[in-house]
Amino acid sequence: MDEKKQQHCDDNVHSGHRRRLRETYTERGHESMHDHQLLELLLTYSIPRRDTNPLAHRLLSKEGFGSLEGLFAADVHEIMKIDGVGESTAILLSLVGCMGKRTAAEKVRGKRLNTPHAAMEYCKALSFKGNNESMYVISLDKSHRVLSVDRVSTGTPGEVTLYPRNVVEIALSRGAQNVMLCHNHPSGDLKPSKEDLKTTSLIIGALTPIGIVLNDHIIVGGGRAYSMSQQMYELNGRADNDLATAAEKEE
Repeated sequence: MDEKKQQHCDDNVHSGHRRRLRETYTERGHESMHDHQLLELLLTYSIPRRDTNPLAHRLLSKEGFGSLEGLFAADVHEIMKIDGVGESTAILLSLVGCMGKRTAAEKVRGKRLNTPHAAMEYCKALSFKGNNESMYVISLDKSHRVLSVDRVSTGTPGEVTLYPRNVVEIALSRGAQNVMLCHNHPSGDLKPSKEDLKTTSLIIGALTPIGIVLNDHIIVGGGRAYSMSQQMYELNGRADNDLATAAEKEE
């Protein structure tokens, strides 16, 4: 078989496979498809004449982004580092991620973040950078409605640094009366680390003297979220005791 006939045969095979993917999606819905099949179908819209199955698997592998969540949280330049991904494909994947995050955020826009559940749902809609930890400061009014959301730092896959001074400056500039922190654990393990507890305690200590309350610290990862509200209660108690002790010393 000459090259032209072979190419024509390959095109027919790929075309038939793409058609079956579309039919499965339209007739049976996304629930009937694996993650790599959904991604494979999406890739056909930027790569119309090539088998997208190997690339879909590569993007979702541990050497890639590990999951759809990790992929759609990555920026264009990170996605383009994967072998076989061009600019058009990277932009398409990044756009899907951004639009998904915006849609999720709209669902909770205008709602009061006055319960751990509301706070966790809001934070799950925030955008995080690939496999690195990022920290957000969420400024709230007295009714716990969102005033602003500021990404203050991005670290490594295992840690992110947050300085109390930065949180105080943001809270004051936004006119916040309440504040929430949110950061991600790319590993998906939502258990607060010792550093998470230490950072939270330092922020409480910085905000309490100026009359601003740290309401919660949310950890997200793997499509789930964890509220540190119980630890916050204990840490707030320690902060109050520290202030009382300091006041006694001043007297």
